[in-house]
Amino acid sequence: MTNLFKISTTDLTQWEDTEQHKVNRDDVFTTWTDGNWVEHREIVRTRISGTVVLGFKREADFTAFITLLSTAQNANGYYPITVWCSNTNTSETINAFLDVSGDTVWDVTAPIKYHQITVTITGV
Repeated sequence: MTNLFKISTTDLTQWEDTEQHKVNRDDVFTTWTDGNWVEHREIVRTRISGTVVLGFKREADFTAFITLLSTAQNANGYYPITVWCSNTNTSETINAFLDVSGDTVWDVTAPIKYHQITVTITGV
């Protein structure tokens, strides 16, 4: 199986909900209109962005993920990641800002909790 999402050298693919993998590589461009009212686009760069959803059933795995976030972030606030881009069918290694939000789901019939984390990726 392809590595869908890594932070630094830690592969997080085994915890990813692959049906919710939404990461793409898109062109960033400037737009201008000429004297004949024809629109032109000049590509100035590409940017990788999107979301991945991770699920942790074991508390130890979730704790390791939180530790990874604190140790892998560099001084400028971004992370070295490798991520699969759906629209180009390629794996890209980039620096990206990661916004992490989560939910904890409690199973009331058993003493089990499940952490679901959404990671929003914005390439630097």
